[in-house]
Amino acid sequence: MRIFVTHIVPQDKVLYYGLSVAACNFCRNLIGGGMFDKVYSILPTFVMGNVETFPGLVYSSMRNNRLFRYLSPVIENVSLFVRIPKNASVWYYNCTILNATLIVLLKLFKPRVKQQMIILDYTPSKKLFDRFLLWLSNHMHGTIRLANSPLFKCKNSICLPGVVPMYAEQYPQINEIKCEFLISGALGYQISMLPMLLDAFAKLPQCVLHITGNAPDKDLVTQYTAKYDNIIYHGMVSYGEYLQILHATPFLLSTRNPKSLENQCNFPSKIIEGLLHNRILLSTLEYEQIDGIKYFKVGATNNSFIDSLKAIISMSDDQLLLYANQSEEVQRRFGCAVWINSMNEIEKGSILPKGATAI
Repeated sequence: MRIFVTHIVPQDKVLYYGLSVAACNFCRNLIGGGMFDKVYSILPTFVMGNVETFPGLVYSSMRNNRLFRYLSPVIENVSLFVRIPKNASVWYYNCTILNATLIVLLKLFKPRVKQQMIILDYTPSKKLFDRFLLWLSNHMHGTIRLANSPLFKCKNSICLPGVVPMYAEQYPQINEIKCEFLISGALGYQISMLPMLLDAFAKLPQCVLHITGNAPDKDLVTQYTAKYDNIIYHGMVSYGEYLQILHATPFLLSTRNPKSLENQCNFPSKIIEGLLHNRILLSTLEYEQIDGIKYFKVGATNNSFIDSLKAIISMSDDQLLLYANQSEEVQRRFGCAVWINSMNEIEKGSILPKGATAI
């Protein structure tokens, strides 16, 4: 039996409970591929009170207590430990406080259970507990990681930067170019460098910047949108509204801070999503995970970013369209069938170098 331990709610409740849309979409794509026999969901500790139940939810009544809700994952992990058969294969979405107790319990009391992890987001930290979580990640039977980092030491491992739905649609293609750009999702400085983007687009009136998501400094965004008509802040939108904006915008921005260590340990899900939807990608980082897929590497400072954009918008439509409409290649590389095959190989230990053993 293959089990997935994740942290999701029904799609129409994601924004209501304040969960990550990108994380829930990633998990839903995996689950939709039919690769798990059973899915369990343990929610972040900020979700408390009465929650509408759904299949697979593991939820302790301790969450009703504002003081003790932080202990609820331990209770939920113990409850889940009892339900997992001794010969199961368990896959985790990251290693966090939400599942660490379960990992340890299975290692100690059900050692025949194979434990694997999908490492999506890891921020290097010197904190003792964070280092313990990294140690647990590196002592799985196997891992699928979204990025290559010397911090990830499990030998029975494959790098896959993302997953696309099992039955991917025919997404709208780009046939003509307009100078409109989208930055979306998490908008913290290390992840989006939003202040740099705002300043750059203020100096490029011929380019339109669309912003979706929760801006940490809304006052700063408001200052720019009030002054510059080419900067549009949509705020938090539903997934359907986001897709409408995405499909109306040819260029997708991924402006991660190259100096941030956390950006070397993960891969933006928006990149796979944008490429799947045929958008033209502009990235401040170069990613070996998508070698062979055409995208623009742009500068990460104000002046170099402006120079990059000026060079791009000066290209002809025919030149720019070479960077668009790559959905079929993304589906071939990162479809559910590829993930199923990778999971099978990892569970068999086929990825290990000759003579090596899983930690």
